[in-house]
Amino acid sequence: MMSPGKGGPTQPLILTLAGLAIAAALAVGLQASERASSASRPYAYTVLNGPTSAACGFDYIDLTQSGAPVTLKLVRADTASDDGGAVLSLAEPFELYQSPVSALVVSGNGYLAAAESLAVEDATDFSNDCSLPMRADNASASQNRIYVYHDDLRPRAGGELRQAYFPDCPRTSAGGRPEACTVVEWNGFERVDPIPSSRPLRAQAVLYHASHAIALQYASVDDSAGAQATIGLQGFDARAATQAGCDQRSQVAAGQAICFFDPRHRPGTRVAAAD
Repeated sequence: MMSPGKGGPTQPLILTLAGLAIAAALAVGLQASERASSASRPYAYTVLNGPTSAACGFDYIDLTQSGAPVTLKLVRADTASDDGGAVLSLAEPFELYQSPVSALVVSGNGYLAAAESLAVEDATDFSNDCSLPMRADNASASQNRIYVYHDDLRPRAGGELRQAYFPDCPRTSAGGRPEACTVVEWNGFERVDPIPSSRPLRAQAVLYHASHAIALQYASVDDSAGAQATIGLQGFDARAATQAGCDQRSQVAAGQAICFFDPRHRPGTRVAAAD
């Protein structure tokens, strides 16, 4: 028989230590669960539509004189003559969904894909998808994309693609300080249709290299008015997306901008100057 005093203080101590161990295990489990939950959340860009938002004003950059032509190349013999692409090497790094981008494939069908060659992205995707994210179905496809006006497009007579890099972007960023930008423009395009459009699509993507913001600007919109076009961003190999419009007529109009702000640089916040 145990004496009344023997083991008396020891038993509560054991129970206390056991309780602490259980609490610590629960805390570790909760932290792990929070990390997993955070990792599974989409990387949410802020989307603003001009002209209703002061942080997303329309200020179209004319590339007629300052831009260089982008010559599209056909990768596959079994595709239409208007389904070509070109590789654009960026003068400065850019990030899409936190992923470094050094080159973009420009598609005649109104989108940019993060890819360094036409072997990775053949630019032939003419069938827009709703709703994002959606895996692209062209034979060689990068799933990380900027959909400026993704549709089955063709250039009208005189239509062209142009691009330019500006160390000090002509369009002021929402951060309020000068930063470099790359601009890609589709000028004189229309939706493939038996009846030619009465007016051309003239649209551009402005990519800011410091804040990683993206401004899509529309100087004019073809007769389809975006009724069968996708507008938005997609990243993380089609695991995350930010959609501004898809198969919605008049979602964009002449004189309008749609802006996407990286979560690290919300509109109205200043971007630190580069060293």
